[in-house]
Amino acid sequence: MMFKCAWCKKKIKENGPIFGLNVKFAEEANLNKEGGKIIQVYIKSKNISVPMIVTAADSEAKKHGQDGIFAVCSEKCGNKLRETLQEDLRFKFTNFQI
Repeated sequence: MMFKCAWCKKKIKENGPIFGLNVKFAEEANLNKEGGKIIQVYIKSKNISVPMIVTAADSEAKKHGQDGIFAVCSEKCGNKLRETLQEDLRFKFTNFQI
């Protein structure tokens, strides 16, 4: 599967490094039917939409409290996306994984 960086939109090469910014929604969001899919999340402060992978109900990520994962190409892009998302009260951050 080919991913694009959620922040800079650069294509992430198939065997290249990929980073994940894991989030939990601050309020209960009913995305059960979207589990395992990639959806667009609107960021009002930047007037942009970014792709987010919705964790499946039976996934390890969901068991660890993660509602979504943003795929990014680098720690730099992950940090910029996190800073932007922190302005949006819908998200809480669980961790940033390499």
